[in-house]
Amino acid sequence: DIHQQLQKSQSKRPLQVYRSQLMSIDELDGLKNNIGQFISINSMFSTSKQRTTALFLLGDIKTQIDSERVLFEIDADPKIVTTKPFANISKHSYFPDESEVLFMIGSIFRLNNINRNDDQIWIIKMTLCNDDVHDLKQVLMYMKQQIENEETNLRTLGNVLWKMGKLDLAEKYFNRLLHELPLNDPFLSSLYKDLGELASQTGDYDMSIQWHQKFLAIKNKNQLTVNPTIKKTNNSIEQSLILNHININTKWKQHGITMIGGNGRGNQLNQLDHPRGIYVDDDHQTIYIADCWNHRIVEWKYGANTGQVVAGGNGQGNRSDQLNRPRDMIVDKKNDSIIICDDGNRRVVQWSRQNGKNGETIISDIDCCRLTMDNNRNLYVSDWKKNEVRRWKQGEREGTIVAGGNGEGNYLNQLDCPSYIFVDQDHSVYVSDRHNKRVMKWMKGAKEGIVVAGGKGQENSLTQLSNPQGVIVDHLGNVYVADYFSHRIMRWREGSCEGSIVVGGNGKGEQSNQFNSPTGLSFDVQGNLYVVDLYNHRIQKFNIDLN
Repeated sequence: DIHQQLQKSQSKRPLQVYRSQLMSIDELDGLKNNIGQFISINSMFSTSKQRTTALFLLGDIKTQIDSERVLFEIDADPKIVTTKPFANISKHSYFPDESEVLFMIGSIFRLNNINRNDDQIWIIKMTLCNDDVHDLKQVLMYMKQQIENEETNLRTLGNVLWKMGKLDLAEKYFNRLLHELPLNDPFLSSLYKDLGELASQTGDYDMSIQWHQKFLAIKNKNQLTVNPTIKKTNNSIEQSLILNHININTKWKQHGITMIGGNGRGNQLNQLDHPRGIYVDDDHQTIYIADCWNHRIVEWKYGANTGQVVAGGNGQGNRSDQLNRPRDMIVDKKNDSIIICDDGNRRVVQWSRQNGKNGETIISDIDCCRLTMDNNRNLYVSDWKKNEVRRWKQGEREGTIVAGGNGEGNYLNQLDCPSYIFVDQDHSVYVSDRHNKRVMKWMKGAKEGIVVAGGKGQENSLTQLSNPQGVIVDHLGNVYVADYFSHRIMRWREGSCEGSIVVGGNGKGEQSNQFNSPTGLSFDVQGNLYVVDLYNHRIQKFNIDLN
């Protein structure tokens, strides 16, 4: 068979080979988001030893086409491979001059980097890796060439096993490393984080919380220490990992702790004025608040008594150093920037976290209400006047409508004053459809949405919502929503006709178990709930009730 023939003709020395291909921008973006990861090829993989041959097959570069021109540059070492051979098959080919090298189906490559050259061709560099998934010895040998110390090798091996679905083996290697590391080793923090996320995936939520508590204890102790080996996740993935150890039986303590504000309405650094959006950054132990009527974004470190202005704060206006009623913001960790919904100026601006003095407008002429980002770093913005949600991919100018866009109304293909949005890992978009008193789910590519909460009028029964605001969805599809006029936070099970009260629901007020119009919602890595309490000008934290 082909496998035996390739094995018989297996190349004896390292080769660099090439393959040309036309790709859609979506396919290319998918690869860009997986640099450093492993790719398995599910068909026979044909390449050429001659770069000029591969380039010729891309056609005339002066001719405009709808696809992206891509050239793979692959380094292949026969010493790495044991069960998936590759060989020069020129003498068996119809085109011997092409110097064809064929790789066996199932070959595994490491995606090293992607860059565009001066001819506007995307160069994708990959390295052939070992494919023996039974004992992974060669994978570990390969890892040792990439990483200097043994401890990191074990963690990397554990992560490879995890991605392959071998959770028990991954846990075994993580625990082995845990017992070998000294108590002051800088890798402990990231190892605790890995163990916590692994435990949540296996359903051991109690153990997951314990590991995350150990992770945070180290982070609190060494707030200024940055571990370069910790992989920063995209925002929506990070939010999903946070929620993985929350289940339908999870309860929160009914009396909140005032974390930010609560000192009356004002513009001092210990005060807020009509706060709206919230973003919790566990990596930096920081909470960001859209301090709407102070026209600024403030940053509060965990446990701090005052915040600091990181964007705006120079009065209400439309200069590049000003904001006008900002409603929401997210942190783009890859660019180390804050992306802000600057509603009063009808724009979305990006502000550097490194002492940025001015913002850069990235979307103009939009009545933006709220925004979020998915795991491909695509930006989603709700437009409360056009009654739509648009998605902007990197570099796009117009964006694509992903929810609504059919005028104001209450049909399933319409929205009426959309506000908060959440995007899950499948790129389904959840929208707080305020004036329709419902939360809608629009699956990727759908022409209409599904009502997942409310939609039965404005009252305070468990089947209804009154002006829904902040929305978060956990890995089970349960929807958490801030019920603005009912002064409560609700949870709706997937497919349920009614919700349950998570916190609040004790009437409008300023007591620790009350709200006065809750808006934004967020969870931290431990599953503690944060609520923006609009007219009390404060942020309330509700700890998970472990009892």
